[in-house]
Formats: sequence, C-alpha cells, structure tokens
Amino acid sequence: MEKPWTFNHKAKKAFTVICPIDINRSEYLVPVENNMEKVLCCWCCTSGPISLYARTDRKGYCPGESIAITADFENLSSRTIIPHATLHQTQTFLAGGKSRTRHSKYTIVTGLAIQPGRTTSWDAQLLKIPAVTPSIINCCLIRVDYAVRISLQIPGAYNLSMDLPVLIGTVPLRPANYRHMTPILENGNEIPESPMYYQPAPPYSEVDMSSIPVEPPPTYAECVEGSVDIADEDDDNIIGDTRFTPMYAYVHSYHHQPPPAYSEIDPQNRQQYSYSSEIS
Repeated sequence: MEKPWTFNHKAKKAFTVICPIDINRSEYLVPVENNMEKVLCCWCCTSGPISLYARTDRKGYCPGESIAITADFENLSSRTIIPHATLHQTQTFLAGGKSRTRHSKYTIVTGLAIQPGRTTSWDAQLLKIPAVTPSIINCCLIRVDYAVRISLQIPGAYNLSMDLPVLIGTVPLRPANYRHMTPILENGNEIPESPMYYQPAPPYSEVDMSSIPVEPPPTYAECVEGSVDIADEDDDNIIGDTRFTPMYAYVHSYHHQPPPAYSEIDPQNRQQYSYSSEIS
C-alpha cells in the first residue's frame, strides 16, 4: 500500500504447493525391490562378499503411514556390519536454466549388528513417515522426491547403500474391497465391462448409495520441520505475522496389515481372510 510522504505498507502471505496423488492407483500398489553386493579388498587380500536385498510392501504411501521393509543381509566378510534404513527427501528448484538441490533425511531405523559369516533378515520392519510435504512430480519449477535408503555400515570401508524410490501421496490407502468395488445399480445388475458397449450411467436418484462406503474426512498435521519465517532480509515495513506452518494430510490411526499369502487366495472362493500382526 503506497502512502505519500511515509513508508509504504507491505504484507506477505505464504501458501502450500502440492501435487494431488492418489496412492490407490495400481502403479503405486506394487512393491519396489533391489539388491546389491560388495567385495572388500585390502592390497592383495579379498574378503567374501557383503550382499543386500530389500523390498517395500508398496510404492505409494501417505504421511502417518509406515513403510514395511523386507530385507536380507549376508555378511561373508571379516568385519561386523550394521544395517540402517532411512527416509530421504530430495527437493529440486528450477528457474532461469539453473537448479538448486536440497537433501533431508527423516526417520531412521537401525538393526542389530551382523557378525562375520552370518546372515540376518528384516520381516516387515516399519519405517514411520512423518508429516512431510507430498511428492511433487509434475511441476517444472519444484520437484520433491523420496527414497528409502537401505545401507550397511562397514567399518574401515565405504558403506554399501541403495535407494528404493517411493511416492508420498495425498489420498490415503482405501480398503481393498473399496478399491475394487464394481458400480452396482439399485436392482443389483452390474454395468457390463465390454470394450464395445458402455451402459449410460443411471440417474443419481436410482443409485443405491448405501452400497458405497463413506470415506472419513481427511485429517492434517503440522509439518515435521515446524514453522518458518517467510520474511527476507531486505523486507522492510512488513505488516502482519510472517510465521508460516505448513499443514499436510496425515493418517493418524495407521495399522500395518500384511497381505494374505498367495497360496491362501482361492480365485473360485470369495471368502475373506482376516490377518493381524504385532511388530515390536
């Protein structure tokens, strides 16, 4: 606001940039896996290999959920190694043909030491996702990527590390029966799936809404990094509060449910199985 014969009044207001991502899409429900191997050498001496295999239960998650990591570690060297899992974030800013990158790491899980000649495994080791910004993958100015970094700490040598790329979305995971629900009319007839013919959608008044599960409203949490001051050093005469705390969709009551074993799924029998697990 321009004011003659005195200082102008200025104000700043921050806003959050997100990329809407529904993690219920099929490409985000598949696991991500990788493996690596390393051989330690000292002059002319070579030890046995150190191998690592890791897999996530799926690719897409929301803040508040946990990433279930399955991993196999084999230590055929003469050194004691320690496994770690970390959630890594990479922010890339693009403008004027230049770029700037910022790296952050959040939740860390440390496993038990693996003695020489021994092997060990992780079975659904949970890595909690805090309230972080969702992935941004379709913007030409800002990009936010995530990866689960599995590493083996090797004394006296470079660590063995690999990244499993994951996606942090904005729409939480729905129950399986909701994701695969077929549209049903009030009289019970299913809409045909023939690629040559599509029955027109029925009027809203004829649809049995009781067959459609009601989704709870989204919940939010403050960013794990807290509030920031958006005022710059050269900002003078700024009025109003310049502190800003981003809020992100957050799953507060998440419980990991492992999928049923393939041998227990009978395509001819639609009986539903229930499973529970306790992971300390």
